[in-house]
Amino acid sequence: MTKNISSLFKYLLILSFLHVSSFADNLHANIVGKNQYKIIDNTKNLTILKQKGGYATSSLFEGESAIRWAKKFSIVELGDINDDKLTYKRLKKDGILSIKRHIAYDWMPAFYYYTDGGNSGFVSWLYKHRRFATLNPNGPFIHCKENHYDWCKDYYYNLGNKEVFRHRVDNLIHTIKQKGFNGVFFDWASGGYILQKEYKSIFARFKQLNPHKNYFSLVAKFYKILRQRGVFVVTNQAFRKHAYLLPFVSYDMTESYITDTKQIQKKIQVQGVGWVNNVEITNYYPIYDDSHILNDSLAFINLLTNYKKEYQKYGFKNFIYMNYLAPVYKKVYSSGLLYRETKPKNGIYFSYAMAKLTNNLVYAEVPQNHKLERDNIYFYKLGRVLGKSYLILKNIGGYVRFYKNGFVLTCKAYKHDVYLSISSKFLPQNTDIYDAYNKVWLKDRNRRLTVKLHFIQNQFTKEYLPLGRVYLYKN
Repeated sequence: MTKNISSLFKYLLILSFLHVSSFADNLHANIVGKNQYKIIDNTKNLTILKQKGGYATSSLFEGESAIRWAKKFSIVELGDINDDKLTYKRLKKDGILSIKRHIAYDWMPAFYYYTDGGNSGFVSWLYKHRRFATLNPNGPFIHCKENHYDWCKDYYYNLGNKEVFRHRVDNLIHTIKQKGFNGVFFDWASGGYILQKEYKSIFARFKQLNPHKNYFSLVAKFYKILRQRGVFVVTNQAFRKHAYLLPFVSYDMTESYITDTKQIQKKIQVQGVGWVNNVEITNYYPIYDDSHILNDSLAFINLLTNYKKEYQKYGFKNFIYMNYLAPVYKKVYSSGLLYRETKPKNGIYFSYAMAKLTNNLVYAEVPQNHKLERDNIYFYKLGRVLGKSYLILKNIGGYVRFYKNGFVLTCKAYKHDVYLSISSKFLPQNTDIYDAYNKVWLKDRNRRLTVKLHFIQNQFTKEYLPLGRVYLYKN
């Protein structure tokens, strides 16, 4: 992610915060004593509304639990469209065809040519005609080299050539139908790679072959035609060329705008892994190297919310916030250096609540162990949003967004518990409210609720962490 942003962009980010201030009258919140926090004891007949999850990634090759998890969602990305093991027979056998949007992954601007053979007919055709079909017929093969792939060369489509463009679209649609998918997630979706310094020769080749064409207009045309031909299109960071691309896609993904992972030097023994010298931990402030406030993430979230409003008239539906989390490590014994990996619950809730401040789809992966990312939070039915925006909890450095069936809350880190009394016209009158994180029921009295915010520490750095919470009204 770019750490230096222009003065104009900074100005736009500042403006994006101003739209929330005028709605503060809808909320009154203050810190109160512990005695005002009341848990309901008799909860036998209390229930909440649930629904299918919005978006997830999953694999058919990680066991039955992964397949069951995938079926709980409406949109699931299941793997590379060119993976020979992903077949119609496999999708049908595992019941994947019942998922509303079961989509495959595709690398938008380029393809791998396998140097040892085994290439598809389409790739073989591209390679044979690479002088006009690709933008780097003689290299450089930047992606394969950077990743130390000794089995491939990465070639970049010359989308300015009508024959290449037509074959690219036709081959993709044929493969989608043959394998039983009904949509595609496109990586490198904006095409912005071509403006990066290391791709200078590739961009020069594009301009040489297509002196009167705009690369990003061609990418937009690619998505537009796919949509016209019935392909459900999800993109990765197409917002970076939003004016060209967002009118022609259904969903666009951000990555690591709320959480990411980072390594610290720490020698421990991990159960089932062994001794390690470096440990992944969750980074709650991923925007800049020196980030330490939630506003850094919210500024970008606000900007994307403005894009969402701008392009919904064209059929753009929403952003998907993809975040990455590290496991939480718990000591197996009180003494010693043996740890086991556990679910990063605080990170999952924080990721979810931050994204739901502006009503986006959201998912958090735990790349080291995908089983640890699974949580019921994705199945709570918040319903429609209330109010024009999220509201600021000025006295605790937090934010809240109300929905028909509940609300979400985020807050900066504290070194002690905070008991917060919230009053709003958006709260229902005298109802029972479920604190999903703590799995307790609370009582709303005259549209006022007191919640307990308990902050945890990173197990190695001892840094206190921000939190996210979800509260749901009795069904």
